[in-house]
Amino acid sequence: MPSFDVFMLTLGPLQANCFLLVADGAVLVIDPGDEADVVAAAFDEVRAQPQAILLTHGHFDHFGAVDRLVRRFAAPVYVGAADGPQITEPDRGPLAGFPIDAVSADPVLLEGERTLELVVPVTAIPTPGHSPGSYTFAVEGHLFSGDLLFQGSVGRTDLPGGSTDELLNSIAALVRRFPPDTLVHCGHGPDTSLGRELAVNPFLAPLRYDPEHRW
Repeated sequence: MPSFDVFMLTLGPLQANCFLLVADGAVLVIDPGDEADVVAAAFDEVRAQPQAILLTHGHFDHFGAVDRLVRRFAAPVYVGAADGPQITEPDRGPLAGFPIDAVSADPVLLEGERTLELVVPVTAIPTPGHSPGSYTFAVEGHLFSGDLLFQGSVGRTDLPGGSTDELLNSIAALVRRFPPDTLVHCGHGPDTSLGRELAVNPFLAPLRYDPEHRW
């Protein structure tokens, strides 16, 4: 696997994190939620061009800059199939009423687990709970989990399609699958690790006593 670097941009009024994974002159853009000009300027800073845009889920604060970036750079957009309509028809989604730019290009809809053969291989893992089509993207020691898991907390589940049990079981599956030192790049706030969250996150307390716990 080529070596890569990860950079974080915190964008928009909800301070959502956008990540740039840079390798061999290409960028994988994860969750560009706002401020398309800032994201585009970052491409110049890292001297690389976007190969693909990966969306962990279909909420506006994670895809708000996508259409402007696609029109400028023509990169394909990957999103969970269940969340696809939220990015192409946001006026019909659970966050209707916000001024959101719909994604005009047809996205690549993800179903089930897939390996994306991009500049670095990306394992796209379904992790529903925050939204029905939420995905976590795994790249050698790194998880880009969107609003699934935060440092000391977890994602909200009170929006349409959310499920607390699904979300906690999605996190538990990652904890069982990946090493404790796996770095988690969260959709809001600072990075964390699976081991740290298993040790101190109150929502995951049952897993500390029973690694096979199911909600």
